[in-house]
Amino acid sequence: MIFISKVVLVTGANKGIGLEIAKQLASYEGYHILIGSRDAERGEQAAEALKKEGLSVEALTIDVADDRSIEAAVQTVKSKFGRLDVLINNAGVLLDTFTGAPSSRAIFEQTFSVNVFGAASTTEAFVPLLEKSAAARVVFVSSGLGSLTFLADPEGRSVSFPAPAYRCSKAAMNMLALTYAQRFRAQGWKVNIHNPGLVATDINNHMGTRTAEEGAMGAVRLATLGEDGETGTFSENEGPLPW
Repeated sequence: MIFISKVVLVTGANKGIGLEIAKQLASYEGYHILIGSRDAERGEQAAEALKKEGLSVEALTIDVADDRSIEAAVQTVKSKFGRLDVLINNAGVLLDTFTGAPSSRAIFEQTFSVNVFGAASTTEAFVPLLEKSAAARVVFVSSGLGSLTFLADPEGRSVSFPAPAYRCSKAAMNMLALTYAQRFRAQGWKVNIHNPGLVATDINNHMGTRTAEEGAMGAVRLATLGEDGETGTFSENEGPLPW
């Protein structure tokens, strides 16, 4: 029988940064990782690959844009474990073009449906199970493109990168994360925001300069914070980021 000290859910974890977060966390003793995936088959394939490496993982079907899917996932976790110790809101989309062309209403709606509404609905649905944890940790995987400070500076980082729907969704996600950080600060929860950087994944046609392994590191650190760890922060591997 495997001793499970921490039950972790990573959304959007069947590939890319999410899969690497799951892999790294599963290497911690006592950590059992739920590979959250919208596509059940791909989730099972990802979980099986990690199991072959001797890691404690299992697939969990969850589409963060579908409230019924979220609720079904909650019920599965509740029946199997009775609690959730760590939630990593990693699922996300980048639907803007890379040409600088204006994004349509549909692009904004679809982007916010996953990146903001999905993260909000998932977090809220799992609050009762996170409250059962002795040390709840919640990580929002955001982006430096959501920094208002960077974009307000003409010489700021990535000011030439378009994607207004994506930028706005990540700025909104940061605010969402802060509301949870403040709401559960007194209960000792650690709720933080991680920027993985420009990682080469499907979301950007593998044009990134960082590996998935590098992009996952900060999220893993935040997921495993001790009692003296920070909360309500926005950071990347190199340190804090401006809002």
